[in-house]
Amino acid sequence: MNRQFAFNLAAAVAAAFATTAAAAATITVNSTADAALDDGQCTLREAITSTSTNLASGVSSGECAAGEPLPAVDTIAFAIAGTGVHTIQPTSTLPSINEAVIIDGYTQSGAHPNTLAVGDDAALMVEIDGSLLGSGDLLHLPSAGSILRGLAINRVNGYSVFIGSSNPGDGNLITGNFFNTDPTGTVLEGGHFTVLRVSGTNNIVGGTAPADRNVFGGGGGSNAGTLAITGSSNVVQGNYIGLDASGTVPLLPDGGVNGIELSVATDTLIGGDEAGAGNVIVASQVAIRLSSGLARTTIQGNLIGTDASSEIPLTPGAMGIRTDNGPADTLVGGLTSGAGNVFSGLGTGIYLIDGPTGFVIQGNRFGTDRSGTQSVPNRGSAIFLEMPGINGSIIGGTDPGAANTIAYNCGYGVQFAFGPNHWPILGNSIHSNGGLGISFNGPSPSVNDAGDGDTGANDLQNYPVITSAVAAGGSVTVSGTLNSTPSTAFRLEFFASEFCDATGFGEGQQFIGTTDVTTDANGDASFGPLSFAAPDDAEITATATDPAGNTSEFSQCAGPHDHLFASGFDVGGCGA
Repeated sequence: MNRQFAFNLAAAVAAAFATTAAAAATITVNSTADAALDDGQCTLREAITSTSTNLASGVSSGECAAGEPLPAVDTIAFAIAGTGVHTIQPTSTLPSINEAVIIDGYTQSGAHPNTLAVGDDAALMVEIDGSLLGSGDLLHLPSAGSILRGLAINRVNGYSVFIGSSNPGDGNLITGNFFNTDPTGTVLEGGHFTVLRVSGTNNIVGGTAPADRNVFGGGGGSNAGTLAITGSSNVVQGNYIGLDASGTVPLLPDGGVNGIELSVATDTLIGGDEAGAGNVIVASQVAIRLSSGLARTTIQGNLIGTDASSEIPLTPGAMGIRTDNGPADTLVGGLTSGAGNVFSGLGTGIYLIDGPTGFVIQGNRFGTDRSGTQSVPNRGSAIFLEMPGINGSIIGGTDPGAANTIAYNCGYGVQFAFGPNHWPILGNSIHSNGGLGISFNGPSPSVNDAGDGDTGANDLQNYPVITSAVAAGGSVTVSGTLNSTPSTAFRLEFFASEFCDATGFGEGQQFIGTTDVTTDANGDASFGPLSFAAPDDAEITATATDPAGNTSEFSQCAGPHDHLFASGFDVGGCGA
């Protein structure tokens, strides 16, 4: 999968501006009015027109200066008289921005960008109130290379900002704004309409620096996101989506609301593995919905369902990610430090339906905080699978950094609805969940059958039987058998856990090792004695994975068994 993003847009835009700064004009808005008159005032409406036409808005003193033609990039600055927040109320959609321009609300006296890594202390002194627009959009950006920063935009019943519209918008930067909130970023001032729609190529929403963070109060109705992303190589980083500027309080309208809606998009990056790249995303319905026409989406470093500390659950009825209409080549997490997402405080972490292909889930936390140690449970299962894992789909893996932590969820760790599914589940830490760590049939493990394969979830792949597990001196010696498909090679994985599940069938807290076996013509194979490093009082379990990628449920526990009933009944935060 091609996951290289060709350039850092912010750096490229800054470099372009540096080469044209001497020729560019600064057009200063000095009025909150919405008129376009030769009356000695420069309104935002007039300023946008001046940048596009390169003509002054009038001859009177105080009118907007003329813009300069490209390649110069003009700046719209603000110097409105008086103290406090200055509110502009457009009565119709603002003129389209047809030449690159910087609209900089931080030039208004008293304004400053955010300085906090967690939370947002930006002071916004220019508010654009869309309550007089009716159902119209506020601002269209069909141009390339514009920057919109330092504005509080609210009460818009159409799109607040549409990057694209008449033409795709390429290489634009939306940074340091508050959308659908009041100027303090603490009160929801929006409705049931998508706030930001992005089309075109190489647009960035947010960024990795604290000053880049946008705060989005939730918007959009059922199956519509607060952000709607189409196009190619667009980036969403460092934002608070669906919560306030403190990063602790959801700001969501009544009814079903999604966070980010992706459709007809390629090479989209949501978050990233570098410091500050991850978004905090909450929604009442789906945080990230992957719809039709998607290829090569990367979702990394985000907190989904929690506050900005990753420790407080915020949306216990929502899904973290849901797929529709067969997205292709999706990477959720990754192998690098910082790539893993947190899916916690939700109803279901990831819910895969409608044929996703090449869906890779690696290095994430489900049901925990960012550290993977503190319980922040999902009310249902961490991962719910209805469709086959094909074209390299996997949960975990054999590479360093691939393991997911799936713990403290009220439901199952990994739950299959039906099959065949062909999902390899390898190398993960799965423990302390209310239900089975891996479940084919619900609350009880499947029964090992004659081993010829089945049509149920993951072909109801048989689990190994551990016949001996002897621990001493920090290691455990394991032996056992597998009965499954004849004349087939299997990867067996072994795990040590502090506790066994209440059913007597384990979860797998710590991956301790692996071996390969090949069944004979009767479907039988044996293994051991194998020696692995493990605590002396650990419960030992195992899984089996066939060449088609079908991983079994966890085996019965082998070990001290005085921990048999210590888990599975009381997952903190799950209620009765």
